[in-house]
Amino acid sequence: MILCQCLMITMWMFRLTKKNGIVLENTFIGLYFSFAVIEILAEIISFEPLLFAFRPLTLMLLMCLYWITSKERSFVFFTTIFFALVSSIVMEIDPDKLLLYGVISFVVHRMILIFYILKLNKTKDFIPIIIAFFPFIFIFSYLISSSVEIPEGSYNYLVIQNILVSIIGGIVLSNYFMNETKESPWLSIFGLLSIGLYFIVFIEKWFSANLTITYFRPLGMILHVMAYYSFYKFVIDSEKSITEI
Repeated sequence: MILCQCLMITMWMFRLTKKNGIVLENTFIGLYFSFAVIEILAEIISFEPLLFAFRPLTLMLLMCLYWITSKERSFVFFTTIFFALVSSIVMEIDPDKLLLYGVISFVVHRMILIFYILKLNKTKDFIPIIIAFFPFIFIFSYLISSSVEIPEGSYNYLVIQNILVSIIGGIVLSNYFMNETKESPWLSIFGLLSIGLYFIVFIEKWFSANLTITYFRPLGMILHVMAYYSFYKFVIDSEKSITEI
């Protein structure tokens, strides 16, 4: 029911014109962060129904915001966010029975995300990315080897996640030093928040599972919301820089 309502809102937004673009942009930015605050509060009080209702809405609002502000309206952007949305919904419905589908969706999301960043950056030299990749994979591999609570069935998934997150870290770090443009700050912010989010989720799930620490999930939600907004801003600024050439 909630997903149907979200789809109806999205379709309604797709019919809007650019006539009131600035007003719509500010409205949806306000809605995006307002819903994010509700999600964070729901995480603090552990109110699952509210989380299930509002978590998909934030990603759908981000797609609406991109539709309003972008001239390109890239199909790749919508595909990237769509797989993140599917993964989020699946993990909220039943993470035990639907774990495999959630994992597949999230891995596809990460792979498309990496491809999209490389495409927007017009990356041709991969040597700096490979060099910057190794510090991240070393740190995350050390975390896996240090944890004794990881189930055997989750090990391969974590290895894949480590590789994908390390690639993102390598792209962001190499871009920071090798390709400083006006959109680079947003890419750097996105990379920092994404790596921080993955680190927090990893620590919460595999190192503090037996501890009563309540601030990891709200902090993770803050990083999640800000990371996707930073990615959106990076895409918009990249598209503008391409059209100005």
